Amino acid sequence: MAKQVEYFFAPVSGYAYLGHAAFLEIARRAGAEVILRPFDIIALFSGQGTVPPPKQGDTRLSYRQEDMARWATRLGLPLNAKPAHWPANPGPASRAILATEEMGHDAGAVAGAFMTGIWAEERNLADAAQLAEMLDALGLPAADILAKGDTPEIVAAYEANT
Repeated sequence: MAKQVEYFFAPVSGYAYLGHAAFLEIARRAGAEVILRPFDIIALFSGQGTVPPPKQGDTRLSYRQEDMARWATRLGLPLNAKPAHWPANPGPASRAILATEEMGHDAGAVAGAFMTGIWAEERNLADAAQLAEMLDALGLPAADILAKGDTPEIVAAYEANT
């Protein structure tokens, strides 16, 4: 029986972007099946009374951006530490990732494309047309995935992850 790892992440998180590919590679080498569990990080911050990064003070936000830039350089990843569409509503992208997994496609690749989209390509993860473009670029049935992402089952799974 293959090992399973539940991977809770927010596709709008810069740190999730930085660690995503490395995490999937570690899991692959270990022979583990990764179950993607995207969640609503905005709701998490709100529910915990934590100040989300966009509302943090200038010094803390500046340090976060510098830290992410250091990690991106170390990992050889492109990064815009101040993306135009951040923060974005993570729901549409998260539900598309869940729908992709439910439909038997490579949800890890989709999550990676979405995170690259926001952190390196100035994409808006709350925009269905931009999500469709990224899904199309992966050769996936974008319309079917986005429609499935709006079903009550996928919405409920997203809420349960959060």
